[in-house]
Amino acid sequence: MSSGDSDAQQIQARLREIGAAHQRLRTAVAQITEQQAREPIELPGWTRGHVLIHLADLSQAFARQARYALEGRTIEVYDGGRPTRDKSIEANHGRPVDWLRAQLEAGLTALDKSWSALSPQDWDRPCAYRNSTLEATQLAWWRESALHSVDLAVGYRSEEWSPALSSHVVAFLQPRLSEETAVTLIAEDTGEQWQHGTGAPVTVRGDLRSLAAWISGRPYAAAPRADGGADLPELNAWP
Repeated sequence: MSSGDSDAQQIQARLREIGAAHQRLRTAVAQITEQQAREPIELPGWTRGHVLIHLADLSQAFARQARYALEGRTIEVYDGGRPTRDKSIEANHGRPVDWLRAQLEAGLTALDKSWSALSPQDWDRPCAYRNSTLEATQLAWWRESALHSVDLAVGYRSEEWSPALSSHVVAFLQPRLSEETAVTLIAEDTGEQWQHGTGAPVTVRGDLRSLAAWISGRPYAAAPRADGGADLPELNAWP
């Protein structure tokens, strides 16, 4: 199998997972009450309402990235950049849950439509998101839809993440580990290993999903553990 065929298969596999995530989000959001939308969640300072408007805005933004890329053009992820994104979340998270639900549905529908117009080769088109390609937006939405589904705390847990997603999350979030410590992460159930940084060595072990949950700051059933009874390494900001 050529690398191109392998990449195309991975893209299609992610799309299938994302499709399932969209259905899961629709089902979960339909059950969220006004009171639940205002309740705090694991993310500091955020409620479910914050998550809903963030996902609604980001799905629309990524849909727009795809539409412009197909025309051979690039456009900011958000008009006005990160400040616009933050302003929308703060201004709209307290809106009625029916409104938030409608915004998310519009975003998911727009993303499904935009991505359905892409051929396998189109995922290599350049876009403004991280000055990368459309595949980077797919990877980002794969992460965001899964992690924020956990944040909604409506039954979906990090233990349900796929091995492929969990492995990607661990690899993507290596910059959260300090460069001044030689950290080795070992997934005991899959045998995968990651190494990051230099300095005094620390080895962290756990199953793959628990490593992904820990490094992404999400709750996990069984905590990873550092060899020798050491504390788990402190994590830097999201890259």
